[in-house]
Amino acid sequence: MSILILYGSETGTAQDIAESLRREAQMRHLAARVFELDEYDIGQLPTENVVLFVVSTTGQGEMPPNMRKTWKLLLRKSLGAEFLKNVNTAVLGLGDSSYQKYNFAGKKLYRRLAQMGANMMCGVSLADDQHEIGIDGAFIPWKQRVWEEIQSLGIYESMTEEIDPKVKIQTKYRFVEAGNPDHRKNVVAESDTGYHALKVNSNRRVTSENHFQDTRLVNFEIPYELQSQMKYSPGDVLMVRPYNPDETVQVAIEALGYSDEILNKPRSFFEMLSYYSNDASEKERLRELASPEGLDDLLDYANRCRRTTAETFRDFPATSKHLEPDYLFEILTVIRPRAFSIASAPSANFVELLVAKVEYKSRMADKRRGLCTPVICIGPGTGVAPFRSLFGQRSRLSPHSSGLLFFGCRGEHDDFYFSDEWNSMSGVEVIAAFSRDSEKKVYVQHKMGERARDIKKMLESGASVFIAGSSGDMPKAVSSVLSQIQGDEWTKKAEETGRIQYET
Repeated sequence: MSILILYGSETGTAQDIAESLRREAQMRHLAARVFELDEYDIGQLPTENVVLFVVSTTGQGEMPPNMRKTWKLLLRKSLGAEFLKNVNTAVLGLGDSSYQKYNFAGKKLYRRLAQMGANMMCGVSLADDQHEIGIDGAFIPWKQRVWEEIQSLGIYESMTEEIDPKVKIQTKYRFVEAGNPDHRKNVVAESDTGYHALKVNSNRRVTSENHFQDTRLVNFEIPYELQSQMKYSPGDVLMVRPYNPDETVQVAIEALGYSDEILNKPRSFFEMLSYYSNDASEKERLRELASPEGLDDLLDYANRCRRTTAETFRDFPATSKHLEPDYLFEILTVIRPRAFSIASAPSANFVELLVAKVEYKSRMADKRRGLCTPVICIGPGTGVAPFRSLFGQRSRLSPHSSGLLFFGCRGEHDDFYFSDEWNSMSGVEVIAAFSRDSEKKVYVQHKMGERARDIKKMLESGASVFIAGSSGDMPKAVSSVLSQIQGDEWTKKAEETGRIQYET
């Protein structure tokens, strides 16, 4: 018998958590299967003994893409109140408390499972990316409770209370020699992944030279052979796949002792590294960092100083030098693609991104709208990128359309993005809020309050509202102004129906 682990993920974090649960189950002599929710036949759910759900929240409290089909099936009334009466379940929600609809997906799934008669082994656990140690702050105590509850069921006789260090984990992936003809069929070409290398036509700084933030407008050429695949519309995002800097990879290679031919941190990282370690002193230290009691030590060692994985390998040489390459897939997580709002009006030849450059030193797709629909857009900082795309297209195709754009930045001469372009666009009025150009700080919500009458008139004419930018206080402040103008009930309904949309 085995337990079932189902995940719903958009960026891959829920998948990483699900795989870590699979590994730990194996170390407890407990077989486990892992599926994304839409891969699993939901009709088989009542036959399972134990099902663990790991679900992230996307957009405005929405289910992630790879579980939406299953979610619709679970909502069918025909399933009844006893559909899952023999199934033991637990739900871990992954979210970010800076978003308005924090962990809605996990909460909704938990309630629906309970409605169908599932035995909830524990309350829904809500992991918060804003926690000092991220989602581990909720994940670690949740999984400990779950293992205890599973063992108390008494149906998995071989399951051990503690992790067995002698268990050899079955790795999900393995290294093969790409040059070996027997393995060529296993090699995935870069083009097969859906990502393509694009030529950078220009990389222009759009903030003043003396401004602290270096923000770039990057123009990528779309080659002729990709133009049919890379058509885009206002509001679309470009997925960018990052990779580690060469110097970081080199540090890891040297620490691991691999040859160039072979290889050209969440808390679970330390847990798995301690599991594979054969050095007594390093193993003990790694276990301390992975333990709940070692939280403060972990924060000092890894989180607060932003220590990299490569640097950690270097700090534990005896362990690193004896790691088999296949084990890396169980220790390391994939760098997930990042979504960047497209800043250019649709073009077959190029695509532009507005990107703020991040450098620091440590101690070490929505529904389409008609072009003539009135729109109210709020985009402080680089949040203005998708609105440059939107109004650029509207200006060309529907010059008599109407729109308001509330843009916020620090100073008119420092980071007023595209200030030389807005006046040439028809169908949009730009209202700028400069937070540092006067003694009293002025933000987009203040400018919205000044234009409350115009906003109300546009909303009564059917205008939609789009908010993009930081996920901090800004979205809540904007929502508060809209509530003052139209009332709480109107605002709540507009958010539910998609008339107000956030990309923060």
